[in-house]
Amino acid sequence: MKKLPAGLEGSIEIYRSEKVVRALVNGNRMDYLELPSVLREPFQAELIGGKSAMNCLMYDMKIIDPDLLEEKFVSCRYGALDSTPDLTGRKTCHDFPCCDSLKDCPGFDIVCKIPPTPVGKLSRQEYIVMRLVAQGKLDKEISLELSIEISTVKTYLARIREKLCVNNRIEIAFWAMNKGI
Repeated sequence: MKKLPAGLEGSIEIYRSEKVVRALVNGNRMDYLELPSVLREPFQAELIGGKSAMNCLMYDMKIIDPDLLEEKFVSCRYGALDSTPDLTGRKTCHDFPCCDSLKDCPGFDIVCKIPPTPVGKLSRQEYIVMRLVAQGKLDKEISLELSIEISTVKTYLARIREKLCVNNRIEIAFWAMNKGI
């Protein structure tokens, strides 16, 4: 039996479209804040229960309006359009960071969440390098894009391979793609 894409049958997919946070619910598209409150409750409960995310949004990102706070949280944690529903029934399944603000976002791995690795935890820079490898970028391209030395890229790749327990960049890309990164 073929699985339907997220948001088409009994699930919700949250995604960013330009600067607007939208939801796909049973094949219907709407702005996130227009969702019925019963559908927003699981996301609200997660935000309220995540004190560090709430503090980061309020104090580091200076968001005080409750609707904007909720929308930013949902955008960061669930804003990637992918094939895994963000909400099925009352169960949430967060996406992995995919925005362009990763380099300097105060909410990195606090509001958004990076996937756990078999050994240790990826740093912000390692995560960014892994995403670029998964996009097929060469060491020189990564070096230029991040304004770092090629030797630094190679150091990051060695750390990533160690933390993911993989042997090469193809396996890094495969791991990232399997996680929806």
